Amino acid sequence: MTTASKFPFCFDLNWDVKSNFYTPTAYVVATNQPITYLDKKATPEVLKSLGIDVVDLDKSIQKVLAICDSLQAEILAKKFSTAKAKKSLEELSKDPKIALGIQRYQNAKLAEFLKLVQTHDFALCFALDQDKNFRKSQITTQNQPLEAKIHFLKTDQGIEYRLQLQDNKESFALWDKKITILLQDPAWLLIDRQLLFLQAIDAKKIYPFLTKKTITIPSRMVADYFQKFIKDIVQKVDVTADGFEIIQRNTLVSCQLEAVHDFFKNSYYLHFRLDYNGYIFDSSKNKTSHSEVDIDHPENIKVIQYKRNPDAEILLEQKLSHWGLEKTENGFFRLSPKSKNTERYATIQWVIEHQEQLESSGFSLDNLTIDGKKIQLTKPLIQFRNQTQKDWFDIQITICCGKFTFNFIEIIPNLKQQNQLYLLPDGSCFLIPKEWMLHYAPLAKLAKIHQQVLQVPKNNYAILQEIPELQLDLKTPIVPEFSPSALVKATLRPYQIQGVKWLLEHYQNGMGACLADDMGLGKTLQTLTALVAVQEQLENQQAEAEQLDLFGNNLPQTKEYLKVLVVLPSSLVFNWYHEARKFTPHLRRIQYIGKDRKWIAKKLMRYDLVFTSYAIASRDIAILKKHSFRFLILDESQYIKNKKSKIFQAIHQIPAANRISLSGTPIENSLDDLWSQMEFINPDILGSHSFFVQNYKIPIEKNKDKTVLAALKTVISPFILRRTKEQVLDDLPELTEQIYYCDMPKEQEKLYDEEKSKARNAILGTDATKRDKINILNSLMRLRQLSNHPKMIDANSEIDSGKFHAVTNYLSTLIPSKQKTIVFSSFVSNLDFYKNWCLENHIKFCELTGATNPKDREIAVNNFQEQDEILLFFISLKAGGVGLNLTKASYVLFLDPWWNPFAEKQGIGRAHRIGQVQKVHVIRFITKNTVEEKIIQLQESKKLLSDALLDENYIGHEIEAHLEYLLE
Repeated sequence: MTTASKFPFCFDLNWDVKSNFYTPTAYVVATNQPITYLDKKATPEVLKSLGIDVVDLDKSIQKVLAICDSLQAEILAKKFSTAKAKKSLEELSKDPKIALGIQRYQNAKLAEFLKLVQTHDFALCFALDQDKNFRKSQITTQNQPLEAKIHFLKTDQGIEYRLQLQDNKESFALWDKKITILLQDPAWLLIDRQLLFLQAIDAKKIYPFLTKKTITIPSRMVADYFQKFIKDIVQKVDVTADGFEIIQRNTLVSCQLEAVHDFFKNSYYLHFRLDYNGYIFDSSKNKTSHSEVDIDHPENIKVIQYKRNPDAEILLEQKLSHWGLEKTENGFFRLSPKSKNTERYATIQWVIEHQEQLESSGFSLDNLTIDGKKIQLTKPLIQFRNQTQKDWFDIQITICCGKFTFNFIEIIPNLKQQNQLYLLPDGSCFLIPKEWMLHYAPLAKLAKIHQQVLQVPKNNYAILQEIPELQLDLKTPIVPEFSPSALVKATLRPYQIQGVKWLLEHYQNGMGACLADDMGLGKTLQTLTALVAVQEQLENQQAEAEQLDLFGNNLPQTKEYLKVLVVLPSSLVFNWYHEARKFTPHLRRIQYIGKDRKWIAKKLMRYDLVFTSYAIASRDIAILKKHSFRFLILDESQYIKNKKSKIFQAIHQIPAANRISLSGTPIENSLDDLWSQMEFINPDILGSHSFFVQNYKIPIEKNKDKTVLAALKTVISPFILRRTKEQVLDDLPELTEQIYYCDMPKEQEKLYDEEKSKARNAILGTDATKRDKINILNSLMRLRQLSNHPKMIDANSEIDSGKFHAVTNYLSTLIPSKQKTIVFSSFVSNLDFYKNWCLENHIKFCELTGATNPKDREIAVNNFQEQDEILLFFISLKAGGVGLNLTKASYVLFLDPWWNPFAEKQGIGRAHRIGQVQKVHVIRFITKNTVEEKIIQLQESKKLLSDALLDENYIGHEIEAHLEYLLE
């Protein structure tokens, strides 16, 4: 017989005189060759000579080799010696305490070794002799465990009993076999060149039967002997008897349900404990019988045999299956995956809800506990009381659970932490229903507690609408029927009229609003129209309050101005002013900019509309905060997204009765942007920033918690109106988008790879916590610039740009067909290459960058829109993202991608907007195998958050989170 080695290792188990123990030794053999002679011990030197690195081996082999090494006498002596005194194993064993420690350590290690050998079928031999012949000493390892059986025989002299072992084929007596006990507890035996594990009992119990067929117990010693030696054994092995009264118990008296925790799936399942009238079987174990010996009356010893009834147990299982539970591989029961409820306590919650049904079918729930705490099975009752105050709702909720009654406030910490277990005064647990965790979570997060009462601001009424049991009067004030005023010199589209009504409803309710329509849908016109409607309401109220003099004549009254402060980017102040003059010429308006501000400041309250920039609002906050405006309106309100910025702090100091924010991109980079927007229009609606981060931002952005996302949407949706162009403009021409991938010449590719290697070494080679963000951004900036043109980092470079040729070739096909085209880039220096190309080829163009002053900005836009010979408009992405109407363009080219796709979306919105009649083509030029390609992929893969909240694209992670990916 030859044996093929599955691994290049083979093991010998031999008695070691020094350690007084069976010790394994590892040998290395030829891979996939028959094992014959073992002559190479697997020492580090031998392994190295054969080119075997231990760390590259299978984990199980590594463990076995480590165990073999740890059980060598020299290693044991070193392990148990003190640092000061190195002793031999023989010297150490003279100390009883140390000897016991060594013995326990050897037992544990050898048990682990034997288990690994049997599990993985490693080649094993026993007591290898001097000729090192493996085949002569080989033993088999793949054998079924042994079970012990005891038979008692009652005689006139006392009791005889014998012990036999049984494998999967037959029973045999020990005395006629050659048995070597390798390990006592757990019991590992060597029988007929077979490695065998003895279940249930340790090897000490079989010692007497190695030389004797039976053991006789005299009558006078029966009771004592049974108590000391037999009682424990018979509970673990199969027992038969002659001459004793045998009592059979196979009737299932009750089925106790217990909760068990699956550590890996972090879920609680159901487990049966089957009561057979005196002995309880574990349903998940294979044990089908149990024996006990009753020696209360030595003259009348009884053997009680318990046997499980499969038919009765199957009947119980069928009932659970019929009710929607399923049996797992380890014998537990859980809710079927078809129920789509995989929460941690879902199965236990099911038991509570079906308590009566289970108990009437023979199931006992008395032992239903979680973490040792009894579960309260009484279904809870919840009672509501509420009172409406001026600006908030007072709410009191009482929970009744069995004999306990407590305030809802007490479980708020549980709701916030998503902890369903609430400890009751008697030490039992109330399992908070999962639907409560969803239903009441927003209330728990956002309500304030005052004298044991929940107080909810009226601007958070949306979360109360989710709790119909409160029966609160949440009806908003009736808004007068609206039709556009003749004073508004424009024809509004249906969706714009809807937007105006929405703004007026929030004005009537005294609540802020964020109009978040897509770029180009006329947010300015909708806002101005709403303001005109408010002005007319004020005039009507003033007319009704007219006073008469003594002669019945109307007394002259001071004109009531709208007193609206509109804060916007500097580049848009002029646009808004002209839009207001165009659509609402009757409104008194002024630009609060320039050197005349000191003079203008004295009469701000005598204007309907005051336009200023974010920069000036921040600079002049000491002046502006002294005035009380009826409306404070922010356009492109993402400017206040940074809560630490001066402009955010300044805006919150300006007194205003009503607040409106306008933005096509209310969430640009993270949920922090949303918090800033909501904090402006309805202060404290989402709590403090730290509260928001802990309760919304982290669960949504980091943990992808859809439940929290839905709760956040419930809170904010009444205050954000978001429509896309595709939703509301049936007449808007088609928009197509494509990516044009550019190849780099070899010289450019080589330069890029060199720069990327430098960036990887400089950034990824340092501790993540100590990385310099400025250095990171600069490194990535250089890679982006190299992707466009090598001259961007070295003006004297002679290396060509693949993208430059691709773009100019593309433009060369558009220009002859007279296609007006907008060309965007993040880099002004990149645009210069293409402007020079236009000059060389006598192509007329316009340009707009951050350096362009407002007057020239308007001239450039008008020239592009009105002059047919001007075909190209070069715009830096940041300078041209807002406030431009370029509907003459039918092509939009992006020379490089930006981290934030909203910037690109705003750029597209310059052409694809109301007034556009041509199909708009968007082309993004991306250099292959560069950081640009990675940026596009990141944009495509991170859309979940804003799609769910505002139907926009969104990137939720900062650049640092993707460094390795970007530089790989």
